[in-house]
Amino acid sequence: MNLTTEAELAENVLHIDPARAADLRRQKGWPHVRLGRFDVRYTDEQVRTIVEMHTRLPEATTDAKVTGLPGQTGRSKRRSA
Repeated sequence: MNLTTEAELAENVLHIDPARAADLRRQKGWPHVRLGRFDVRYTDEQVRTIVEMHTRLPEATTDAKVTGLPGQTGRSKRRSA
């Protein structure tokens, strides 16, 4: 089993500051393994779960032409449709 440190996760996978990763772990309830009072590690499966939790899928697009009011944005037109 491969265990990734919080610093490695932050720098190599998420490209954020390790302190920010610790804050997100507490706020978002990230799965983790605690190996002492201050030592937090992540298994490969937990890293995949964390990435999936914060992955956004592209918005669905429609091929149908949506007409709207003059000056209305495309996004606003889609919401009103």
